[in-house]
Amino acid sequence: MRWADEQVEFEALVATYERRIYNLLLRMVGDPEDAADLTQETFYRAYRAYHRFRGDAQPFTWLYRIAMNLANDYLEKRARIRKREVELHALEFTDDGEPTGWDPPDPSESPQDYMLQQELVQKVQTLIRQMPPDYREIILLREYEEMSYEEIAEVLGITLEAVRSRLARARAWLRLRLAPYMQEEGR
Repeated sequence: MRWADEQVEFEALVATYERRIYNLLLRMVGDPEDAADLTQETFYRAYRAYHRFRGDAQPFTWLYRIAMNLANDYLEKRARIRKREVELHALEFTDDGEPTGWDPPDPSESPQDYMLQQELVQKVQTLIRQMPPDYREIILLREYEEMSYEEIAEVLGITLEAVRSRLARARAWLRLRLAPYMQEEGR
């Protein structure tokens, strides 16, 4: 294939999937600017590897894997940075500048702060970002991308039984963490 033909095909690929990849990344990372940066990086990496894309998988499946790898790397890096910031801010120092101890902040959020349905949606979105990557991926594909079990199996490269099992575990994970909020609010 000539370079110009490949260029036109890739531009069509971007036009077709850019918004979908962006929305997926936005739900993963929760920040519009970071999602836009990760979307750009996804398509940059896809462009660099496009000549190796053989079409064995659907284009979205291929782009999805690139995007998820980038998002997971980003989230791990962000967690390490935040942990380090919390550790640094929690240290107390003597007049000599020496650390005196550790005073961790209270990370728990009160369920009473959540009063409306929109707050429940926010809580679920927060929990989804905290889920283990395998659970987060399957919830996003099923509930937000509205993919069938068969499509999910193809995208993730797993069996239908594995899709059902992982989805059940992911939903149970969410239910367990939402239970105190739901009981407190009487929902």
